This record gives sequence, C-alpha cells and structure tokens, in this order.
Amino acid sequence: MNQTQLTTYLSKLDIEKQASYDLALVSQIVQAHIKHYSFSSFNAMQNKLLSVDNDDLFERLIMQQQGGYCFEHNKVAMLALRALGFEVSPLLGRVLLNGTTTNPRTHRLTHLKYNGAAYLVDVGFGVKTPRIPIPIDRSTQVREGINLYQVERTAHSVTVSLVQPEQISLYQVDLLDTYESDCDVGHFYSHQHPEASFVNNLVVSRISEHERFVLRNLTYLYLNELTGEQIEVSIESVTQLLELLSNIFYLEPTVCEVRWIFDKMLTRRQQAN
Repeated sequence: MNQTQLTTYLSKLDIEKQASYDLALVSQIVQAHIKHYSFSSFNAMQNKLLSVDNDDLFERLIMQQQGGYCFEHNKVAMLALRALGFEVSPLLGRVLLNGTTTNPRTHRLTHLKYNGAAYLVDVGFGVKTPRIPIPIDRSTQVREGINLYQVERTAHSVTVSLVQPEQISLYQVDLLDTYESDCDVGHFYSHQHPEASFVNNLVVSRISEHERFVLRNLTYLYLNELTGEQIEVSIESVTQLLELLSNIFYLEPTVCEVRWIFDKMLTRRQQAN
C-alpha cells in the first residue's frame, strides 16, 4: 500500500496519522474498518473473478465499497498496518463454526508482532469478527464488551472460541510460514469453486461499537449488545434487499445485480421448502 492509499484509507476510517503507533491504534483501525466496510459474498455469488492485486483490491474494496470477505479485507488491513510500520504477515486458518475440524484453510488473518508479543488481527470474519487484536502467545481468555474469547495455544496452532454470550468455536489458525501464494489458492477456491459456501450463499455483515448487522441469504438479523435487542426480518423483495445493502451495509450494487442475487436466493428458498 503506497502512502497515498494509506492516507485515503485512514481518512475514510476517520483516523488521523499519529506520531507513534501502538496496539491501541491497531484496535482503532480494526473497529473502524469493520464499521465502515461490510463483509460480503455479494461479488463471489456473481461468478466474478476477483483480483487481489494490491491496487485492484484497494480500488474495489476501499474506493468503490463493493464489500468483500477475509481474503480481501484482511489483505487490505495487513498492507495498511505494514505501511504504518507494524510487523505483520498473513496466516491461514480453518473455520470451525459448523463444528467440523477438517474444513480447508480458507480463512485469512493477520499475524501481528508488537513489543515482543504476538496477536491475531482480523477484520474479515463476518458478524463474528472480534473487535480487538487477540493475544496468542499462550492459552488465555480475552474480554471485549459482552464477548469473552478463549484462546487455546499449542506449539504450532492457536484456536479461538467465543465463550460468552454464546459458546462456539471460531477458527483454528496454523502458525506456519504463510505466503501470498498460499492465500491466493484459498481465495480462488472460496469464490470460484461451485460448492464453495460464498458462491452459494449471500452473507453480508457489518459491526459497529455495540451493534452487529447480518444478512444471511434472505434473512436480516440485528443485534444490539448493549440493550440485548434483537430483530429478525425476512427479505421479500428486490427493493427491500437493495435498501438494506445500501443503507445498513453501505454497499452500492446496481439494481440488476441485486435482482439477480434475489432471484437466485428466492429460487433456493423455494426449492428448500
């Protein structure tokens, strides 16, 4: 990421360049990123070949606000942290949300080393994305608001689970040397394989200071972590879907794209019934 792109990125996140860079700034970037830029499988569902070339990715994700998933969001965030002088590198992990421990390594995260300690930085895990860097040097528990995370460290991997307000394993990350070419393989599978989850399911989410918004196929869910308020809405029209994507998730799709996605999801729902 060049300095012009870095300045633009921080400006869009409402973050000013600072004289010194610390872990608090990393947390600030994570929280601002997941608040401003939605996780989204919208492009992956449309059979688009999504370049992760640095400039192409910055244009699509940051300038055009098309949304993206872990291989897009976490690469941009990693490049920004590197441009700020942080020691960062990519890592890959297995998503454990479905309870299966043999899932492929299709989740990209960022490995941060700061002041002799190691952290996972993640801005691309959908609605379950932690708002803070997760320390991984030892097994421990980390709290952020109502969310309590369990970190289980072994010699070669780290597993992160959510303990409160619900119990669910998030991912197992292999602490191996990981290269962009490794990430490219996972990225290609995740948006081009006909059976990949994001090719077949609409998943869009955004996270603010105390709220989580998520769209799963044709169901919209809202959670306020301060008040406990929860709302679930069934999406019944192209107009309703377009308004949610635009007003809640800050995406700017065309009406034709939204209609195509809606029809695909509606057909799947009807077939399931």
